[in-house]
Amino acid sequence: MTLVYANMKMSEAIESHLALVPVVNRFGIRLGVGDDTVKAVCDAHNVDPDFFLTIVNTFINEDYFPEKKLQNFHLSQIIDYLKKTNLYYLQNQLPNIERHLHFFLHASDNTSLRLLGDMFASFKEGLRRRIEADEREWFPLLLTPSDTKSRRRPRPKPTSDDDEAIQATLDDMRHIMLKHLSGAYDENLCYAVLFAIDTLGRDIRQHNRIRHRILLPMIDDESNSLSEREKDVLRLIVEGLTNKEIAARLYVSVNTVLTHRKNITAKLGIKTTPGLTFYAITHRLIPEVK
Repeated sequence: MTLVYANMKMSEAIESHLALVPVVNRFGIRLGVGDDTVKAVCDAHNVDPDFFLTIVNTFINEDYFPEKKLQNFHLSQIIDYLKKTNLYYLQNQLPNIERHLHFFLHASDNTSLRLLGDMFASFKEGLRRRIEADEREWFPLLLTPSDTKSRRRPRPKPTSDDDEAIQATLDDMRHIMLKHLSGAYDENLCYAVLFAIDTLGRDIRQHNRIRHRILLPMIDDESNSLSEREKDVLRLIVEGLTNKEIAARLYVSVNTVLTHRKNITAKLGIKTTPGLTFYAITHRLIPEVK
C-alpha cells in the first residue's frame, strides 16, 4: 500500500484512502482542502506535518513503523490524538451503530436478532470502560513527570487483553451477520448495520495499533532511561568508587546507592563494570578514554 507524503495533495491522499476522513478530522482538518499539499494544510491548521504523516501512515499501512521518527514526538501529542479518537467513538460512531441497529432490530419480528443487540451492548460497555480508564487513570499518569528527585514514579502500561476482547466482540457480530442470519429481516438496514460495524472495527483495529506500536515504545524508552541521580551513580561506579565512597560523594546512604545500582541493572540489563563503562561512553555520560 502506498504511503502519504508531505508533498502530496491532501485531497488526493484522502481520496486514495477514504478511511482517513475521520482521522484527518481529529487533527481539526475538515474536508474542502482544495489543491493544497499535506504540508500546507497541516501548517494552516498548526499541525505538526511529521506527526500527522506518522499517524495516517500507521493507520493505513500495517507494515509502516517509523521507529526513528518516534523520538521526535512527545507523549502529549500521541495522547491528544488518542483522546480525540475516543471522543469520536463516543460522539459519532457508537451513536451511529446504535441508531442503525435500533431500526434493524425493530423492523423485524425475528427474535434471534435481539442477540445482536445484547452483543453490541456488551461491546459498548467494554469500550466505554476502556475510554474512562484512559481519561481517568492512564493518560493523566502518563503525562505526570516520572522523575521526582531521586524517586521514580512507575508508568502504567495498557494490556492488550481488553483491546482484544473489544475487537473480538465486533468481529463476532460481523461474522454472525455474514454467516448465521436467518428468518425475515430488512436487507438495507442489515447492510447499514454491517457497514457501520465494519467501519468501527477497522478504526479500532488501527487505533489499537497506534496505541501499541507508537505509544508503548515511547513509554518503554522513558521507563528504561536513567534518572539524573542514577546517571550520577553510574559515573561514579565507572570511576571505580565503592558503594560507601559513592554514598559519601552524593551525601546519601549506602542503601540508597544499592537501590540505584539495582535500578540501573534492571533498566540496562548490564551487570559488569566494563559493560557499564561501555554504556556510559556510548551514551556520552563520561568522556571517551583516548
